[in-house]
Formats: sequence, structure tokens, C-alpha cells
Amino acid sequence: MLLFHCIIGRPMNKFFIALIAAIILLPSLYASISPTLYTAQVEWHSYQDARAMDSTKPIFVFAKMRFCTSCAAMEKDVFTDPALAKVLNEQFIPVRETINFMLSSFVFDDLKDKEGQHLTFRGFPAVMIVRGDQYSLSHGYKSVEQLQALLNKEIN
Repeated sequence: MLLFHCIIGRPMNKFFIALIAAIILLPSLYASISPTLYTAQVEWHSYQDARAMDSTKPIFVFAKMRFCTSCAAMEKDVFTDPALAKVLNEQFIPVRETINFMLSSFVFDDLKDKEGQHLTFRGFPAVMIVRGDQYSLSHGYKSVEQLQALLNKEIN
């Protein structure tokens, strides 16, 4: 009889009310927390892999050097932005390369400027948009807004 009272009686009514409230509130709680837990990340590729892909998308290159504090700051503060990550993943082939001056000419040896000279970096971090064998290069730290503006010019 006591078991029947627990199932049908008052103590169980509070349990069902709590359960229903949890079922109703958990999805909205999850939706508010999930953007911070599951942020979009840039799906980085190597330059060689990006060139081997059969895609009409332009290649976005983030070139950095080891021990470059501005490069590390961009990785931490800029490329973790979910909206920027989405644009890079959907509209571009994102590439991240760590440049070693001894080997950098071998990484981008297929790129030449208008005068036919091989690509050279004048500072880091550097961002580059590659279409075919043409490229546009920009040096220095870029904020999320600055990088979005640069990408929007390439998309439109």
C-alpha cells in the first residue's frame, strides 16, 4: 500500500512536476550554453593539401612564424570567432603554415607576383588569398572585423 501511495500520492506529484519542468527548460538551457561549449573551429589544411583539392574556392592562407606573439594572438583572439570560422570553412580553403625562412620558398614556390618574382614575406603574421597562381598578400595583425572585411571583398 505504501508503494501505491508513493506512485500515485503527493510525493510523486512533486517529482513529475520537477521532471516536466526539466524537460521543458533543458533545451533552452542547452541552447544558451552550447555556443560557448561548441564554437565553430577553422578546419585548417596544409598548403600542399589545399592545392591538391579539386575546388573552385579561393585558398585563404594564414602564414605565421614560431615565437611570433602577434601570430599567437591572432590564433587565440581572431580565428576562434565562430562567425569568422564559418566563413573561412564555407567560402575558402583555410590554410595555416608556419614559415621557416630556410624552407618558405619551397612551400609557396608556385606563386609569383606580377613581375614574375617568387613570393616573399616582409613580416608576420601574414594573410593571403590565392586564386590560381595569383595572390594578394597582407602583413600584420588583423582583428576579426578587419579580416571579415578583407574576406568579404574576395567573396563579392
